[in-house]
This record gives sequence, C-alpha cells and structure tokens, in this order.
Amino acid sequence: MPTLNHLIALEATARLGSFRAAAEEMSLTQGAVAQQVRALEKEFGCLLFERLPRGLSANRQGREYITRLRLALGIIDEATRELLQQETPEEAGRLIVSTTSTFASRWLIPRLPEFSRANPDIAVMIDACDTARPLSGKGGVDMAIRWGAPPFAESHARFLLPASSIPVCAPALLSRRGVLSPDNLDVLPLISDSHKNWQRWFESCGRPGVKISGPVFSQTSHAIEAAEQGMGVALVPSLFVEAALQTGTLVHALKHPHRLDTEAGFYIITAQPIEPESACGRVIDWLLTQGRLVDPAGFIP
Repeated sequence: MPTLNHLIALEATARLGSFRAAAEEMSLTQGAVAQQVRALEKEFGCLLFERLPRGLSANRQGREYITRLRLALGIIDEATRELLQQETPEEAGRLIVSTTSTFASRWLIPRLPEFSRANPDIAVMIDACDTARPLSGKGGVDMAIRWGAPPFAESHARFLLPASSIPVCAPALLSRRGVLSPDNLDVLPLISDSHKNWQRWFESCGRPGVKISGPVFSQTSHAIEAAEQGMGVALVPSLFVEAALQTGTLVHALKHPHRLDTEAGFYIITAQPIEPESACGRVIDWLLTQGRLVDPAGFIP
C-alpha cells in the first residue's frame, strides 16, 4: 500500500494545480510535497502529472487514479468523523457541570461523595466559573447550575433551590456586642459581595437609606470566609452556610433571623430536555432530591 501522506499530497496537488499550493494547505514545504509525489511516481513506474509552465495537470493515468483515490479518502474522512461523534464508554459516563465557585465549594462538592458511591458509573466533573459556559454536551458543558430567574435564553431550566439570604457572623463578634436587631445591626461592619443586597435587606426591615460600611468582596465565598474570620456580618444565601452554622464557625447575627427573599433562585439548566434514564437525567434527579431535602416546602419562585 502507498503511504497515506503521499496519497494526500498527490490529491492536493492535483486539486490545487501546484506543489506550492498543496504545500500551503498541508503546512509543509514545497520541496516536501514534490518529493512525496515523485516518490509515488517512482513507486508506480509512471508519471501522473504533466509539468506545465504555470503549474501541474494530471495526465490520463493520473486522472483515473486520483478519481478513485478521492473516493477512498472520502470514505476514510466520513468514517473518522462518525467515529469522533461516538462517545466512548468512559465519555458516556462523564458529565461536566458548570456552576459558580461558591455553589461548588459550599453546596455541591460536599454532597458529591454520596452521589459517587451510589452511582460509580458516572463521573461528575465540576467546571467552577462565574461566567456562563455554552451548553453543548459531547465534550462541552452538559448542564449548569446558575442563580437567576427564568426564562433563560435558549435553554431548559428546572428550579433547584431558593436563594434567600440571612445575616451571619463569627460567634466571637456577636458575644462582644450583645443582642442585635435590624435597628442596631449597622453598628458592626457589614460585609458585602457582588450582589450588594444589604440595602434591600434593611428596606425589607423598614429601615431604608442605611449607610452600608464594611469590606466588599466579588465572591460570595470570600464574604463568608471574611465573616468566619470575625471581619463583620455577611448577608449570604442560607444554603451556603448550613454547615458553618451547624459546626458553630458562624452564627445568626440576629436572635430572630430576618431573611431576604427574592424571586430568583438556583436553577439546573440544560440545552434541551433530558431523558430521565440517561446519566445526565440521573444527576438531575439526584440534585432535585437534594434540593427538596434542603427546602422541603418546595419553594416556587
């Protein structure tokens, strides 16, 4: 059998009419392409091109051979494309979930070991990024978990969790201040994140126009960490501080916590509806079950 690279050089030369043009298409030197074509001619014992003043033209033998060669190369190309579209068994069980770094570290990852033990054939890979990724599957992002409110452009969304926020702080900070209420909470540094919800929280408590003073972080996870270090009071989604409240690294800043509810929440987003029995469908079903455990009432935005 002739060398495949030589055959590809032959077809490109015939189609483009010169060694130079074929070399540019194949990212080779002109001399390398010419050498490959001449090697074929030597192997076949006949010339395949007429050398013209302004290029090359396949002769009769060359035209007949190259016509059938193109059919063979076309079959190889089609078979390769079909193969690349097929998922390997490993790929079929691998899912990429895109979400924010805070949601990943504070809610999703702590729960993943349980899912992995129950579903050893599915490997969930987390793409933690605060910008939305295109949903594509087949090597791209299979699903996303994002904060917002429907409709989501060109996607299928299922509600997962509410995003009601509560004020929390380190226990040492609270012990030095005594009983706090919405009327005097602003005596402490108020930690803000990119959502900047403190004004809305005070308005919902009947105190519009309160001056917000304290550290500002772009990431909610950093605002939570700052609160754990005693830097002030953070207003963050309650689902992100469940574990911290249970272990005592954070406490409710108010004796009677006042929640800031919004119409937005966390949604599972896919490019299209998912078959329940697929790997993606099983992950979604597990996520929804976890969401109901956190919010038994079934919050509806």
